[in-house]
Amino acid sequence: MPCMNASVGEDAPPGDTAPDRVVLDQYHREQAPLRRYLAFLGINIDTAEEIVQEAFLRLHSHLRGGGDRTNLRAWLYRVAHNLARNEQSSAHNRLCGPMDDEALLRGASIRNGYTPESLFLNRERDKKLKAAIGALSASQRECLVLRAQGMKYREIAAILDLSISAVGENVQRGLEKLKGLL
Repeated sequence: MPCMNASVGEDAPPGDTAPDRVVLDQYHREQAPLRRYLAFLGINIDTAEEIVQEAFLRLHSHLRGGGDRTNLRAWLYRVAHNLARNEQSSAHNRLCGPMDDEALLRGASIRNGYTPESLFLNRERDKKLKAAIGALSASQRECLVLRAQGMKYREIAAILDLSISAVGENVQRGLEKLKGLL
């Protein structure tokens, strides 16, 4: 007779939901920040959602297989980072561009009741910030975005496979460059 709990995992006994709870807790805490991080990497909204879902599926498999539970936050970001890099290098991504940010922003802003003037000012501010962030090196941008997500240098180093001193240098130089551009 087939196991009714097969979709949850083959390795754990039926009724073992500890990994499920951990994944749900992590999902509630990290799914929105992960999507923001992926957006800063240049991943479009739909693809970012798929990457986040895949990262949490992999976390579930990792935990069901008895994987290490220390610093799951950094583990999730590392998986999402790698999935994003794979997506960016795929042929599909080179052929299809991301959705128009302006159209998305307009739709969300109108629903939230912003005035045309505030929309214009927000768009101008966002353009300036986007240009400044675009002027950073990829390493500086990634380090700053992860730092803004509340990551410690040690965690950023693990996610990006850099030394802690390289992370500190990227954060410091990135902030100096942003200060000069803004």
